[in-house]
Amino acid sequence: GADYQNILNFEKDWPNCQVVTLEENYRSSQTILDAANKVINKNKARHPKNLFTQKTGGEPIYLFAADNEEAEARFAADEIEKIQSRENRPSQTAVLYRTNFQSRVFEEEFLRRSIPYQVLGIKFYQRKEIKDILAYLKSALNPDDFLSQKRIINVPARSIGKITTLKFFAQDKNLSLKEESKIQNFQKILKDLKTIIEENPASKAVRLAMQKSGYQSCLNKETEEDQARLANLKELVSLATKYDHQKPPVGIETLISDAALAGEQDSLKNPQKGVKMMTVHAAKGLEFDNVFLVGLEEGLFPIQNNIFSGSPESTNPYEEERRLFYVALTRAKNNLYLSFANFRRIFGDVKINAPSRFLSDIPGEFFKLADHDANTLIIRE
Repeated sequence: GADYQNILNFEKDWPNCQVVTLEENYRSSQTILDAANKVINKNKARHPKNLFTQKTGGEPIYLFAADNEEAEARFAADEIEKIQSRENRPSQTAVLYRTNFQSRVFEEEFLRRSIPYQVLGIKFYQRKEIKDILAYLKSALNPDDFLSQKRIINVPARSIGKITTLKFFAQDKNLSLKEESKIQNFQKILKDLKTIIEENPASKAVRLAMQKSGYQSCLNKETEEDQARLANLKELVSLATKYDHQKPPVGIETLISDAALAGEQDSLKNPQKGVKMMTVHAAKGLEFDNVFLVGLEEGLFPIQNNIFSGSPESTNPYEEERRLFYVALTRAKNNLYLSFANFRRIFGDVKINAPSRFLSDIPGEFFKLADHDANTLIIRE
């Protein structure tokens, strides 16, 4: 992948080169650029640059402290509805987040309000790992759901090949002892999972489904893709807590039903005309009139997994995350909304959050406190 050290060392590697610094920005307002300059100036491993524009002034940056992730999604939806009532250009509004799992709560709120949207990437309920675990739950509850069983009979890999699978679903009695043993192990997983679903709250059942199926252990690798998939499954556990008040197995049955309904609802005729949702990484090179940068909490942005994975030459392990924050800020042309949640449910447990340290990089005079649900702003010094 790309390494920013190549740029930092360019003059050293090519001492006779001529450096031309491109500082004029044709996208963002001066207010947004001034805030972005304050942020990136905190980084030491960089070439000095101060962005400016001919567009003077600009709207203040709106800052919102939400009680939790649902309140954060409601705030974004409320503001987007106001924007659309004035402009009716939904594709010029974007919701940016650090990791993919954060899209779920915004997708649900937008679906509830019939706000058209497009996820750049795969929507939450269409992600492979989500569909796989839901298939385990459906298979356990309904032994005749052959479609779900076919999806997960060899996921994660348990050496059940296509021929064995065909024999099983055709109820072929001529299975070898080895094949029979593998099928019986799979059926035992579903039988055990059925008992779990019937005896436990929905969130615990989902958590145990991840474990009993072997799905969680196969994702406990340090690859970025596995970590992203595991984060999505943890978000599914958090979602399932909404159904914990229902008596087993009704909670899981309702979760499965609601997930199917959400999958049907988000099939829009013209998703390209909707509000864009994407990670900050995916937003590089793009621009929008209005940007909502959400989930600005310690451990989420900057993300905990990345703070010590930077270059050893960097004097600050947060510099790569700060560069991403800078990129996110400068996607906005006119209006920029920043938000964080004081409490967020992670893997089914409520976590108390501190606001992202990057918010403290921006002087207070740049902010206008968003008044919503009587929330108050708390910025860590």
